[in-house]
Amino acid sequence: MRMIYRLMIAGTALMALAPPGRSQDAPTPQESRNLPGVPVITGFMSYQSNFGQGTSDVNPEFDPVLLLPLGNKTLVSAELDMSLDVMKTNGSWGAAALDHDFDYLQVSHNLTDNLTVVGGRYLVPFGIYRERMHPLWIRYLQPEPISFTLNATSGNGGMLRGGTHMGSHANLQYSAYYSAASTVKTLDADKQAGFRTSILFPGRHVEIGGSFNNTMGDGAHKMVGSDFTWQPRRVPFELRSEALFSKQAGKTYWVEGAYKLSQLGRNPLLRYTTLVYRQEQYWLPKGVMNLSAMSGAMGSLPDTTTARSTAGADYSLTPNLRLNTSYQGNYATAEHGHNWNVGLTYRFATGVQGGIVR
Repeated sequence: MRMIYRLMIAGTALMALAPPGRSQDAPTPQESRNLPGVPVITGFMSYQSNFGQGTSDVNPEFDPVLLLPLGNKTLVSAELDMSLDVMKTNGSWGAAALDHDFDYLQVSHNLTDNLTVVGGRYLVPFGIYRERMHPLWIRYLQPEPISFTLNATSGNGGMLRGGTHMGSHANLQYSAYYSAASTVKTLDADKQAGFRTSILFPGRHVEIGGSFNNTMGDGAHKMVGSDFTWQPRRVPFELRSEALFSKQAGKTYWVEGAYKLSQLGRNPLLRYTTLVYRQEQYWLPKGVMNLSAMSGAMGSLPDTTTARSTAGADYSLTPNLRLNTSYQGNYATAEHGHNWNVGLTYRFATGVQGGIVR
């Protein structure tokens, strides 16, 4: 166990000492059209600690991402998720096991300006959390919402997605997918099909979306979801929410707001701090079935009606290194709980040209 701690501390020190990448002037549109595609290696490293009543755990994670352009219309992309979860209960540490799988391993090809075809393993586009907020470097709160248990999935198959203008003030975005079942350890997936569509109002920074998913096989269920995003122009504030309804799995929602303190002054503590709060609830379905069969890869559904409140603060130590902390209260019938989270996340990105990492 001491060796694990030493490795984790050394990894955290390397994350803190790693220099941020240098910025360069952006090319003009004409220059961009003449530039060859450059492979990019990016991703993040994270070290998270969680403390609850009588338990604690540490979660180092390393997620490298490869972006490989093939010409001007085709992109190969892959993300490998590697994490270690070590739990301490009643004063004793449990076994440490490395968990790894591919979040996505796909080829995307632009058929037209309004349609892209995707083949391989992809993130299922249900709602906004899985595709847009889940990576530790992007999301403000490290604990996932309850709804993520049901849509923390990747699909193996095909997907069509795109967007088009709806007049001068709105854009329509759409995606539809089909996934085959797989039991391969790093490529596991359910047999499922569904779609998501949304309307984006660029001038108002508002997006309203709706999703549908039909999961077949073991734990078969149907889900309908809605999502909302708002980012005001003059205030450094973000409001996001999702709602999910399922006859077989129950219903849940979350609402999250994040405010950057940069408008309050030039003090570094204010300029680089973000405060965030999320409220969520989950209701059991009528006529309870085996909910454990429908639980996603990241956890299990609550066995009773539950409400959770999560508050946190993020501080950017450098452009690529962020300190996060949060407190979560779990409120359920005879099952109250409180959890603290603190951690560091480091993101990296580099291009590869002529076999040389730059």
